[in-house]
Amino acid sequence: MELNILDLIKCETFKAYEYVVMEATPATGILYVTEDSPHFISGHIRMRGRDGGRYPFNYLEMIDNIFGKEPNTIEVCSDDVTGCFTVDIAPTNPTVMDDAQYLNKIESDRFNRWRCDPPYNEATAKKMYGTDLPSTAKLLKAGARVCKSGSLMFLLLGPQNYQACPNGVKRIGWIAITVVPNNEMRALHIFYKT
Repeated sequence: MELNILDLIKCETFKAYEYVVMEATPATGILYVTEDSPHFISGHIRMRGRDGGRYPFNYLEMIDNIFGKEPNTIEVCSDDVTGCFTVDIAPTNPTVMDDAQYLNKIESDRFNRWRCDPPYNEATAKKMYGTDLPSTAKLLKAGARVCKSGSLMFLLLGPQNYQACPNGVKRIGWIAITVVPNNEMRALHIFYKT
């Protein structure tokens, strides 16, 4: 059975040419899902940034608006995120202190959603968090292990187009995010555990 991304979308959409289109509310921008198979979500949005390595304003709200709220969410590299199960290698008051590249303290197939916002480069990892830069491949593999089949996985990175997927995971989206006022680029990668 083929995955239909449109079945995962919870917000209002409309058809335009060969795409299904939706607003990235409460962020500013438009997202597109290819109507023909294979479906893929893409687009460009603008968000106001926050200091201290935190998510941009309206980032989590946008995900909840588009895909629906999911109470059984794990947030890794969590820093100060609240309202879900959090994991961080630093003592920032997470639910569990653990290395997000392995999640050794978390059982398999436990969560319905995985979110991750790791440091974007080695200098930031050292300066802001006192750690080495985590491996994106290891983060995704650990995230896939702790998620149930049918889970969405959200990975916010610097501007790179990360396409590798662990076994059992399909990449279903790439959204460019311009973070104002500095116009820094971020990339939201969306994955689906099959």
